[in-house]
Amino acid sequence: LFAGLLARELSPDPRAPLYAGLLTAASPMLYLTGAMALPDAPVIAAYTAALWLIARTRGGGGRWVWAGVAVGIALVSKYTAALLAPALVGLAVWDRELRRELRTPWPWIGGAVAVLVFLPTLLWDASRGFPSIGFQLHHGFRSGATLRSFAEFVGAQVGGAGPVAIALGIAVLVRARSSPERRVAAAALLPLAITVYANTRGSGEANWPAIAYPALAAAAASLLVRLRPGRALVWGSVALMVIVAAFFAAEQRNPRLLAGTSAYARFHGWRELVEKTRAEIASVCASEGQRCDPDDPFIYPSTYRYSGELAYYGRWRRIGAAHGRLSQLDVWGQTPQPDETFFHVGDEEWALGEFLPHVAAERAGDTRRVTVEDGGHLLRQALITPFRAFAGADFGR
Repeated sequence: LFAGLLARELSPDPRAPLYAGLLTAASPMLYLTGAMALPDAPVIAAYTAALWLIARTRGGGGRWVWAGVAVGIALVSKYTAALLAPALVGLAVWDRELRRELRTPWPWIGGAVAVLVFLPTLLWDASRGFPSIGFQLHHGFRSGATLRSFAEFVGAQVGGAGPVAIALGIAVLVRARSSPERRVAAAALLPLAITVYANTRGSGEANWPAIAYPALAAAAASLLVRLRPGRALVWGSVALMVIVAAFFAAEQRNPRLLAGTSAYARFHGWRELVEKTRAEIASVCASEGQRCDPDDPFIYPSTYRYSGELAYYGRWRRIGAAHGRLSQLDVWGQTPQPDETFFHVGDEEWALGEFLPHVAAERAGDTRRVTVEDGGHLLRQALITPFRAFAGADFGR
C-alpha cells in the first residue's frame, strides 16, 4: 500500500502505484520477513509510510506530524529506521524545497513526535546501560568479512528485492532530479550503502537493507510505466515470485535440493525436539522426587532461540537468562528455587562449558542428548543437564 502511494509521488501515470505494489509483493525477502514474523515487517511498513509522507511536496504541513508518528513506530520496531536521520541531514543540502520547508515549524514538530513515540524505548534502554542499542551497533559493524560472504550478501540483495526492482530502482534514484525523487533516493540509498559497507567488514544479514525495498520498487515503477516492456517485466517479477514461493513450500514439505541446508532445518524439528526434551526431564524428575516438577521445570537455555521454542512447544514459562546473548530473559531475571532441580538445555557441548562458570549449583546427573534427524540429516539437537542446590547466577552483564 505505502509503496503504491509512494510511486504516485514519483510518477503521474496511474499504473505506477499498481506496478509498485506488485513489485513489492513480489519481493522474496519481504515475503519471508512477513512469514517469519521478523521485526523487519513492521519497520518496513512504517519506514515506507514515513517516506511517502516526507516525499509529498504538496499538501499541508500536517503530513510531517503523521510522518513523525510513522518514524516513531519504525524506530520501536527496529533501530535501523534511525538511518532516516542522517539521510534527511544530507538531503537538506541536496533538496532546495526541503530547505524551504525546514524554515517552517512542521518538520521540527514531526521530529519531536517521532522522538516522543520512541522515547519510552530509549529511556528504558538508557536506564540499563544501552544493552539493546549497544548490541545492535556491535552486531551491525562486526568483523570477519570474506569475499564469499560479501558475494553472498550482494546476491541475496538481488534475489531478495527482486532483480527488476533493485536494478531499475537504483538506476532511477541515482539520477534523481525532482524533490520527491531526491527524498526517496536519500532515504533508500543511504541504508543500502551503509549495509553494503558493513558487509565489507563483517558477514551481515541479508535482510538488513530490506527497509529500502518498497522505495526501490516505487522508483522502478516510475520508470517501468515509460518502458515498452514495463508491463511484462512487472508481471514477470510476479510470476517469478510465485514460482519461488511454490518451490520453497514444496521443498519444506518434501526436501530435495534444500535437504540438509539451514533453509530447511530452521523450519523443522522443534516440536519433536521439545517433546524428547520433556521426556528426558520427566525421567530425571522421576528420580529427583518432589524437588523436580516435570510439568513446570526451571530451564536455563543456551540461546534465546531455544528459550522461545521451549516456551512455545513445551508451554514452559520458568526460563532463566540465556547466557549466549542478552535478551528479555535477563530483564525478567527468573531464577530457580534453592531446593529444586533445574536444567540447562543447550545446542552444543561448548554451551554447557560457558554456562558452568556463571552459576553456583551442583550437578544432579549426567548430560543427556536428544537429536532430531530428517532423511539422514541432523536437524537439531539438545543437551539436557540437571542441576540442584542453586546458590546464585552471574553472567557478568
